Amino acid sequence: MDTLVLKIKQTLADHKMVAAGDILLLGISGGPDSVALLRALFELKQEFGIELVIAHLNHGTRGEESDRDAGFVKDLGETLQIKTLIEKMDVASHQAAFKTSFQETARLLRLDFFQRAMSQVVASKIALGHTSDDQVETVLINLLRGSGLQGVGGMSPVRLPYIRPLFHCSRSEIIEFLKEKKIPYCKDASNDKTDYLRNRIRLELIPFLQEKYNPRIKENLFDASGIFRADNDYLKTLEDHEFERAVLNSGLSETLHMDIPYFLGLPLALKRRLVRKAIQSIKGDLRRISFFHIQEALDLFEKAQQGKRITLPGYLEILCLGDRVEFKRIQESDSSILSADESEAIDWMRPLNIPGETQVEKAGLTLKTEIIDTVETDFSADQTNQAFLDFDKTGEKIMVRFFQAGDRLTPLGMKGTKKLKSLFIDEKVPREIRSAIPILTTGDNDIIWVYGTRIADAYRVTSDTSKILFIKGLS
Repeated sequence: MDTLVLKIKQTLADHKMVAAGDILLLGISGGPDSVALLRALFELKQEFGIELVIAHLNHGTRGEESDRDAGFVKDLGETLQIKTLIEKMDVASHQAAFKTSFQETARLLRLDFFQRAMSQVVASKIALGHTSDDQVETVLINLLRGSGLQGVGGMSPVRLPYIRPLFHCSRSEIIEFLKEKKIPYCKDASNDKTDYLRNRIRLELIPFLQEKYNPRIKENLFDASGIFRADNDYLKTLEDHEFERAVLNSGLSETLHMDIPYFLGLPLALKRRLVRKAIQSIKGDLRRISFFHIQEALDLFEKAQQGKRITLPGYLEILCLGDRVEFKRIQESDSSILSADESEAIDWMRPLNIPGETQVEKAGLTLKTEIIDTVETDFSADQTNQAFLDFDKTGEKIMVRFFQAGDRLTPLGMKGTKKLKSLFIDEKVPREIRSAIPILTTGDNDIIWVYGTRIADAYRVTSDTSKILFIKGLS
């Protein structure tokens, strides 16, 4: 038995990934990782007593290349005589309905496809082809984005219904296995482009760290992610325990009360976790909830001012009631911060094309972007319809949206954060047009620029800036 197959066999056993009688749905893209996953599990299926089903979603994002991959997977299933489910979807056509970025829309469609495929074949688990290299890239991405312990822990080898049999296999081991076995696979040309952060980390950052700092950086980061996950799992146990103690049952499914004196006696790490858990319990998710929202909620506990309230994205209100803090969902009309127009715009969001143009119909303008050199930049012109930003700090994933309750930023030249509502008042922006002012954020919902007013201080151009993102609004 090949070394790679033996390694996968050990991973399946160590993490108790499968049991006899399991029907595994395999997410097969046609790339080297998923093909190696399929071939290895095909060799092991009799030993473990499992059945395999192939699932492939053609996003159609790469035209003929995407169709080629789908055809390859279909032929692979026929060759191995494995049931194969293939669907094709137009991601762009679903994006408006999902109200998410292109990448997030594709992810949601893929998850929906997997769930439907599982039901169709009565599968018990979904096997994905993530490798140790993918884990290291994920850890670095989350580190660069300022994620907490859960983020730097990366992916888990088992998170039912998903399992990752290649979790302890490196990409180089997989390529060598396919080469020795003379097993064909599809190559995605987009993986060689540096347009995406993950690609830049794989092609530029990791090789740089290996050459200049530590040739074993990948192994060390992979091991560290396991430590972070174990610590996070332990804190999660404490979090659940303390949540039950701190929460006072309100009897209402959309309302939650938390005891202030008990909460204040907890360590800061648990306080943050309890606030996040409370928000998620009422809201259903943590989308658009940033570090600043969590900190704002913590301030509510610390100051304990009767009647003090904050409103968070997703129509969630947190209110101080003297000895307790109330988390509750509110109706659109109940919000004293959101106007009717603002309520309509709260969930509108789309990615900023860099470089290129992005239509913002509600604002009646087009945002044009380009990457320029610092030497060529003239900052003397003070025009409210344009911004110069440090591209290395903003990152390539920039979203365009409108005002959301609880929005804060640190305006250029300031040290502390400021509520966007207060900024609008200070800048004398008429209330009736606030809901139509584009707001640019990072992928983590950190505000970069409020069109027509201020950019955030953290994203300003400095003497150390190497790439400038120039954005201009065209009517």
